[in-house]
This record gives sequence, structure tokens and C-alpha cells, in this order.
Amino acid sequence: MPQARKRKTSATENNDPKDTPPKKTARARKPAATTAQRKGKAAANTSITTKGKPQQGNEAKTNIQKQADDLIKLIDEGIKTPTPRVDRNAIMKEFPSDLATVLPWMHSTPASAKKTPDYSQLMLKALDDLRSNVDAYERLVNKDTGIEVPNWMRWRQDAKDLEDLSLRGLDMAKQIINHVVMPHMYELPTKPEDTESGVEEVAWELIEEALPETSDDVWGKLAQGHLKAFTELLKLLPEEVEEEEDLDQAAKMGALKYVEELQKKKQSDVVAFLLRVRCWELRQLNVIHRASRPSRLDKARRLGYKAKQGYVIYRVRVRRGGRKRPAPKGATYGKPTNHGINQLKYQRSLKATAEERVGRRCANLRVLNSYWINQDSTYKYYEVILVDPQHKAIRIDPRINWIVNPVHKHREARGLTATGKKSRGLNKGHRYNKTKAGRRKTWKRHNTLSLWRYR
Repeated sequence: MPQARKRKTSATENNDPKDTPPKKTARARKPAATTAQRKGKAAANTSITTKGKPQQGNEAKTNIQKQADDLIKLIDEGIKTPTPRVDRNAIMKEFPSDLATVLPWMHSTPASAKKTPDYSQLMLKALDDLRSNVDAYERLVNKDTGIEVPNWMRWRQDAKDLEDLSLRGLDMAKQIINHVVMPHMYELPTKPEDTESGVEEVAWELIEEALPETSDDVWGKLAQGHLKAFTELLKLLPEEVEEEEDLDQAAKMGALKYVEELQKKKQSDVVAFLLRVRCWELRQLNVIHRASRPSRLDKARRLGYKAKQGYVIYRVRVRRGGRKRPAPKGATYGKPTNHGINQLKYQRSLKATAEERVGRRCANLRVLNSYWINQDSTYKYYEVILVDPQHKAIRIDPRINWIVNPVHKHREARGLTATGKKSRGLNKGHRYNKTKAGRRKTWKRHNTLSLWRYR
């Protein structure tokens, strides 16, 4: 849109006094502010004024000179003022005479006290004293003391004497301890006679302070007194016939039976702590490694282990859980019953897998048996008992030399161990007839129709 033009005024309009706009008058300028006013109130206050007017440079110099003269006059008066004199004799009377060695001015004369010391003479005297001390020290160091380094025979004799001293002191200490515990059976050591070596005398001097003062206060006699007192009290109580059933169970069992019962209580504090610590240790070791001895001796002996040559213990860990079907891209072709990928369960136990892995690792040994030792959320740990078929101690032992036969090679891979037989469905009695090869194979053989072209 084009801009509108301003309309021109006519002559009559210009002559009209009412329409004439008022003239603008110029605003009066303010007087220039002073420097103190521009800098602010603080600058105005700091300026030195005299009767409301700024002070001139000559007057300021005069005031500064006057203040300096006053300060010099004050310093001169302080210097020329005499210090108060104190009566030295009065002070010496108040201090005790023992301080004369610490305060040397107490035993000096007033005339000598007024004399100013000569510091150069004092320094020379101190240097002379220091030089004399150094000379005395050098003479003492260079003086022949007559001490010689002992020869090897002397060293050997001293070592023998110290050893005899230690043994003699140990014997005396044993006698003291035995006397404290059993005072009626052992006596306190007595002072030995003088000997040529002097070892017994030195040992007696060292042990003499440890001897009890009175033999009535020893622990053994006090305990015997308490025992006699309680025995008399027990005689007053009614006698009870103890039956064999009331005896402690631990007194009836042997060591291996005790360990077996202890192992059954896996949730007890002791066993739970041991399992947790051993599990941490097993995680740090290799997957398959040899053990110097079985962790569960009772279990290993029940499964055929003997602590003799030819028997070996190996530990192995197996990852827990099932296994996915190894199908490429998860594609399985066939009927829907065979389409599973994830929820598959291995038909053999993890212990059988552990035996098979150890058997492949130690191919020259024969797997005898295995047992569980520990487990966590990721692994199960087993110990496998192996036998060396080439060892002479195994070949001549009639209780174990059956495993030497070649038919028992890799028996763990063919389901011939105790663990492997469990997965084969072998058993005795009803419903287990003719299950020689295994329950599943027998069922498959009985339910498979085989049509031959020529029969």
C-alpha cells in the first residue's frame, strides 16, 4: 500500500493563530558537577578541607612535617628515659642459694657484672675447649683395648654353651609346669651344683624368679581339693543305673561313621561354612584337576577307594541346567513332537557327564566310581575315583584286578558305572524282565515292526 502524502496547508490556514503550534524552548543546562560529586560520597569525604575549602599543597606538606617532628620527639624521650635500677643484693636474698649454679650472676661481684663481656675472647675459649674434647676423643678411640676377635673354635664353643643353656632352661621350665599341674608326681627343680662350664648355674639364675613361692598355692593342688570336695557331694546323691541306650551316640561310632553323620547335616553352621569356603576354592581351580586326597573319605571308601598306590582322585565341575538343541537357527524339521529347542532335559545325570569327561581326560585310567562334593548356582562339583590298570599293586590285588580286563575300557562312556546304570532303567523284578540292554531300547525293540524283503 503506497504511503499517504502530507497535505499542503493553504495561506489562510497559515495565518490562523489558533492553529499555530507552540514553539519549543531550549532546556537550561545544569552546572557541571565537581570531581568529588562525580566519584561519590566516599571521594568527597576523603578530601581534606579547611573551613569548607579544599586544602592547598603547601599546607598539607606543613602538617606532614609537623607530625614527623612530633614522632621523632616521642622516640627521643623514650630513649633518654633512664631504666629503673634494681637492688641486686635484695634480689639475691630472695632467691635460694641452690640457684647459684644455674644463675652465674648470683656469685659474681657487682664490679664484674658492670663489665661488658668480650665476645671474641669467649669464642676463642669455646674453640679451645672443643679442640681439647676432640683430641681426648681421638686418644680414646686410638687406645688399644686388648679385645681381639675370637677364633672359630671359640665361636663354636660359645654356640654349644648357648644351646646347652637353652636346653637346660627348657627342662627346668617343664619341671615347674608339671609341678604346678601335678604337684604330687613332679617336684620343683633344685639349685644345681657348681660345674666347670657354668651352664646350669646360669640357667638356674634365669629360672629362679619363676619358681612358685609356696607349693600349696599351685593349680594342681587346688584342683585336687575341688575334686575331692565334689566327690564327697556326689556320694550324697542317689545312684542311677546307666543303661546302654543312654550312652552318647558318638562313643559308639568310629571316625568314618562320625564324618558320615556330620556330612548329612549340610545345613548346620559348621558344614555350611565348610561347603561355602570349599566351593569358593573350587571355583578358582581348573575345571578338571587332580586331588591329593578325597574330600569325603567316608564316601570314597564306601565306593571302593583305598589309600594305596594305583588309586587316583580327580575333581571336575559340570555346568548345571539343561541344554538347547543344537539346531541351526532354531529350525527343526519333522513332527511337532521333535520341534523343541529350549526345554530339553538330558537323559543322563550330570555325574555321568563328569565321569565321561574325566575318563576322556585320563584315557589310560579306568573310572571306578564318583560322588558329589559341592555345588553352587552355576556348577556341580564331583570327585571321580580312577584306577591305574598298569600298576602292579592293582594287578595283583584280587579285589580290584577285574578292572584290568580290556572289556572295562571307558566303562563310564557305555553306562557301566553305578551312575550310568541308573539312566538305563536296569533293575530286577516285575516290569524289568528282559531289560538287558536298557528299558528304552527294549521297549523300542518290542514296538518296532521290521519288514524284510526276504525272510
